[in-house]
Amino acid sequence: MEIYNNSDKAGGMDIKNIVVIGAGAMGSGIAYVSAVAGYNVTIVDQSEDFLKKGMNKIKQKLKEGIERNKMTPAEAEKISKKFKTTVDTAEAVKTADLVIEAAFENMDVKKEIFTSLSASANEETILASNTSTLSISEIATVVDKPERVLGMHFFNPPEAMKLVEVIKGEKTADTIVSAASEFATSIGKTPIECKDVPGFIVNRLLVPMLNEAVKLYDSGAASIEDIDKAAVLGANFPAGPFTLSDMVGLDVALASMRTLEKELGDAYAPSKSLVEKVEEGKLGMKTGEGFYKY
Repeated sequence: MEIYNNSDKAGGMDIKNIVVIGAGAMGSGIAYVSAVAGYNVTIVDQSEDFLKKGMNKIKQKLKEGIERNKMTPAEAEKISKKFKTTVDTAEAVKTADLVIEAAFENMDVKKEIFTSLSASANEETILASNTSTLSISEIATVVDKPERVLGMHFFNPPEAMKLVEVIKGEKTADTIVSAASEFATSIGKTPIECKDVPGFIVNRLLVPMLNEAVKLYDSGAASIEDIDKAAVLGANFPAGPFTLSDMVGLDVALASMRTLEKELGDAYAPSKSLVEKVEEGKLGMKTGEGFYKY
């Protein structure tokens, strides 16, 4: 990974201290790329065990960076000192310039977090959600000064994927959108801006395709393997829809489909096999089995 050292002013705002809510795959990845770029990062989660697992992921990324000659041991040590962890959200956000929430894709969970952030963070702090499909405008209803709330949708894995969708809610200020876009650029990402519509850009296009692939399989038209081969060899996709769904997590894919179904109608209703896999706890690579076994 390239080291940017760009912890500077974004959109005219002096962003130095980042708080990431959630130490899972997305949260730890966002924290990692932010620290590599020179930002001070505090990771918040519900338990010390979750935080330990998140930091272990980050330590592994640093180790891999050294092994691949992306950074020196001295640089890795310097980056490792950029991290703090805590279970105390209120304390963590007191000095935050930017908070990025990366919790589970559930509106109630996100509203609970943003209610807490509204009560604890400085009123000038930018509050961002890494949601992939949920309404930023609705999340912002629980926040004082909703103009500082926006979406910053990173893609998995954050250290490798270049895109960040910057989502403007109904009340998001233009200066906040600019600051978030410039922050994304400063950590080596390419920001694209989108209004607060269901699925934003990528998932509005991608999720129906993944769902249609499963419906095609459910109909008996073709095998999982052949549908994946068709997407890779016939449409030049880097991975087939079933492989990609397993990578993303079938629970995450299902949550996105439920959101689109709620907002856009029955045509977006999730496929039978996907629902069954999630109910069986077969969520993809993270559980060792989804549409494929790992």
